[in-house]
Amino acid sequence: MSYLPKRLAAAALAAAAGGTLLVPASPAAAAAAPPAAARAVTAAAARTAAAPPRNFRYDVYFPKYTHRGGYLTYTIKVRNKSAKGQHYMALTGDFSRAFRAVKVIDKPRSVKCSTRGRSVRCLVTSLDKGDSTTVKIRGWVVRRRGTAVAKFGAAVTSDRHVSLGALAKTVRSRVTAKSKVR
Repeated sequence: MSYLPKRLAAAALAAAAGGTLLVPASPAAAAAAPPAAARAVTAAAARTAAAPPRNFRYDVYFPKYTHRGGYLTYTIKVRNKSAKGQHYMALTGDFSRAFRAVKVIDKPRSVKCSTRGRSVRCLVTSLDKGDSTTVKIRGWVVRRRGTAVAKFGAAVTSDRHVSLGALAKTVRSRVTAKSKVR
């Protein structure tokens, strides 16, 4: 976050807490203020991470058609267009029942991925201003006709101590990729 949004967020937190972040009214209020302030900061951080990333872009490239029993390769390209500082991005992919297996086939070292069933989660680290990275995911489709659907999402934060699970829960914007199985 830049300097102005940090100041506005601090002012909003102070107003929401009734000014207890600035000057405690009594020693008892001072002892009770830190947990409330910690909850407010955590909620503000979650809202910041859940906001659609304007300075970031992620594109999903995929084929329109595949054959029964074949595979689909999804290429996800992530770009930091103009956000200053180091950022972390969670990429999530949920695949429909038209897929029998899913695997990450290509990624840089700075990307940590995990696959569970038909879902994929990746944490992209060290995404500085102007950087981009690419992740390739392959999904093998079942042997029947229909439509194979994959839903991808992303969430961004500048908190270096974020966990992939916590950041993946804040994903709000999604891209749906539909391919015909012939």
